[in-house]
Amino acid sequence: MSFRRLIIFFIVAVTMLAATASFAAEARTYAVYPFEINGPDQYKYLSRGVQTMLTSRLNWTGHFEPMAGSSNLKEADKPKNKVEEVKSVQTLGVDYVALGSVVIVGKQASVDVRMINGEGHSWTKSAETTISELIPAIDGIAQDIKGQLFQKPGSQKKSEEEIKREEARPDSPVNPEFVTAAGAGKVLESTINPQFRYQGGTETPGRWRSQTMKFVNRGGFVEDVTGDGKKDLVVLGENEIKVMAIVGQHLKEVVSYSYGQRSSGLRISGIDLDRDGVYEVVLCTEIDRKPYSYILSFKGKTPKVLLDRNRNFLSVIKTPPNFTETLVGQRFDPHRTFYSKDLVEYSFSNGALVPIRKLNVPEFSNVFNLTYLPVSEGEYKILVLNKHGRINLYDKNLEPIYESTNSYNSAAVAIDTVSKSRGFNEEKKSERMEHNYFIPMPVSVVSISDPRKKEVLLNKDLSLAGQIFSNYKTFAQGEIHAEFWDGVGLNLAWKTRRIKGTVSSYGVADIDNDGEDELYCILNTFPGALGVKHRKTLVMAYELNMGQ
Repeated sequence: MSFRRLIIFFIVAVTMLAATASFAAEARTYAVYPFEINGPDQYKYLSRGVQTMLTSRLNWTGHFEPMAGSSNLKEADKPKNKVEEVKSVQTLGVDYVALGSVVIVGKQASVDVRMINGEGHSWTKSAETTISELIPAIDGIAQDIKGQLFQKPGSQKKSEEEIKREEARPDSPVNPEFVTAAGAGKVLESTINPQFRYQGGTETPGRWRSQTMKFVNRGGFVEDVTGDGKKDLVVLGENEIKVMAIVGQHLKEVVSYSYGQRSSGLRISGIDLDRDGVYEVVLCTEIDRKPYSYILSFKGKTPKVLLDRNRNFLSVIKTPPNFTETLVGQRFDPHRTFYSKDLVEYSFSNGALVPIRKLNVPEFSNVFNLTYLPVSEGEYKILVLNKHGRINLYDKNLEPIYESTNSYNSAAVAIDTVSKSRGFNEEKKSERMEHNYFIPMPVSVVSISDPRKKEVLLNKDLSLAGQIFSNYKTFAQGEIHAEFWDGVGLNLAWKTRRIKGTVSSYGVADIDNDGEDELYCILNTFPGALGVKHRKTLVMAYELNMGQ
């Protein structure tokens, strides 16, 4: 029995040895000659340096390996013509030889590398770079050579589709408070140790925050609603709307409107109905699960009700084809609260809503979770935040094309939804289970770095408790992500650093009236799970054009 095991072991060992020898025999070899340097004498040392760099970067163990003693080749050994080039391949016993030159003019450098095989066939790889970027240029040439020879993963040039996806990526705003996604946007130069992650302090350049206000908000927006030519902060409280002026990064309440103690605010939006540059406020509330919507004017710092207690869920959505702000309503369905076939576009005339058309939208869409994303002329995608907070993308034919893995824009604004079969009475409140639908905060679609490139601004849900308990939506911190359509799905362009507090709304506007737009976040402080009643409202803003 032991003899039989010995024979099996011997056979396995011989097989492995043969496989190893076969694998080693398949490896192609190469030799790199010293480079010709055409430039000032102070750079002559690069002849050997570039030779060594290319030799090491071409190495792919088991596939493409340097000749033993390749580093000992001298300038005098270089072939002078094509005949000598072929002979050198044969004499050195390699599959390829590499001949190269570097032309240096000022701080600019041009690199050429020519690969020759034993049959005299050759091809050239070139790169235009600077002296300081010479090493990355050599590395890129080596990757191209290996990609052409072996189709090595990660070595081949990008396809047209990949190039288009990268071209679609917008540049990140110039602000140290934003973290640029790998391979994207503009790189911010810094002298700080790259192993340290800068988080910023209370006086960080490019970011400011207001004082805290003693109330809890449910979201808001920034527009001129009073007609004084300056942007106002409009926020939704539990039972009232507050309009605040921003004076020197300080919030000052100028007018408020109370909409009743029995009502619960769901969403507040802004729209310029009469195109006079002053925005009206669209308010949606609920009483006993039924919607009551209002349109309000705050011109002259005096609240005026233009539409009172409309029985639709009412919001503002930028709809195609022009993607202008549009009133969209959805009637209350006694069997399911929200029914996607009930979304209607309205105009406002003579104190009443006038239906224009029904919207053709994906299933489970409603006036609160629907956003349109223009991607090119005449083309757009439909973005729906599902009940789990994940993004579902559809084309304009309502075909699903993408779903995110992360959840976004969750907010602690809920409505107890109805779910009953037709022909049956609704269960008594004391006997039924609550089915809460959490209304997400609005999604912003903006153009920051390039008017041709749209960015989807999202607030990423950052909470371990929120992943376990579906009804937990009061997060201790947030993070604004700017994502773009890359032809396949939504891809990250840049993001803010962590924001302390519960983000309730955000957007891009000239919040401090200095003539430049900022990214603003409306927050509630987070004093801990046991300190919920002590939450306060504040605003944080980020400059988008620092150093420009």
